[in-house]
Amino acid sequence: MKKAFWVLMMSLIGGLIGAGICVEPAAAQGYPTKAVQLIVPWPAGGRTDINARMFAIYAPKYLGQPMPVVNKAGGGSVIGGAYVAKAAPDGYTLLAITPGTSIFPPLFKKSPYGPYDFDAIGQIGSSTMAIASNPSKPWKNVQDLMKYAKKHPGEVTYACVGLKAPQLGFLRWADKAGLKFKHVPVENDAKAVEAGLGGHVDVIMTSSVATIISQVKGNKLIPLMVFSEKRDQGLASTPTARELGYDVVASPFTGIAGPKGVEKPVLAKLRQVFKQVMEDKEFIETLKKAGENFNPKIGDDFLAVWKNDFEGYSQIAKKMGFIQ
Repeated sequence: MKKAFWVLMMSLIGGLIGAGICVEPAAAQGYPTKAVQLIVPWPAGGRTDINARMFAIYAPKYLGQPMPVVNKAGGGSVIGGAYVAKAAPDGYTLLAITPGTSIFPPLFKKSPYGPYDFDAIGQIGSSTMAIASNPSKPWKNVQDLMKYAKKHPGEVTYACVGLKAPQLGFLRWADKAGLKFKHVPVENDAKAVEAGLGGHVDVIMTSSVATIISQVKGNKLIPLMVFSEKRDQGLASTPTARELGYDVVASPFTGIAGPKGVEKPVLAKLRQVFKQVMEDKEFIETLKKAGENFNPKIGDDFLAVWKNDFEGYSQIAKKMGFIQ
């Protein structure tokens, strides 16, 4: 009787699968049954933390469970990243992910996880990196800058944060354009802007248009080029690198991920909830008021961004001798 029962059950399950009906594992059924924590690997108050908390406010509306935000800062975000990478892939521990956690630690130092040791849920937004210069410089657009740099190899200076998205994005473009510049390292975007305003460097590369927009409006800086997929609304007349023939997209992202191996039905549920939040008009309005560049991507489309970043940054880092 028992044998006959199991034969019948297996036949039934096989029939359901053959008919295209998904039979969920027991752990995935009814998910979620408790709170889903969102780990932020940076201190409270930063851009990643703000984005994560806004997402966590709206997600329970569609998830059906609370989403407490937990800051696990330290180690340049590696502590929080490792915590999620090692967590049970049951959908109850998620990560507010940025290149600073998943891309650069595995690239430049021995990290306890790799760049793809997470399951992509979705990208909330991305910042537009931009090149700008003081109006006193002998160029008014990126084409003139390139001509000047071609005639003066290694002499034109650029200020930006070193060994992060701004410098590596700049170098990816410079390499494709066959140009050589001299790097002036600074601690952050604010310092780069100061150097540009004071005319201490020839050009600056910032991680976000938001850091230069007021100076552009005041005619104190000239935007030359951006590295986003499409033109930034804040600098609508400024071309992208792609428009000029250089296939370089370097836009630091902020999104949501889980540990690698989340069960497919649970991952599908999380991606569906993410999509619903991204379509929530109130969430979109709140996000834009906070100054975020809303640029949602879901699932594999978000994973493609990781691959573009890691592969692109790896190539230029090796070529420039930053890593062996």
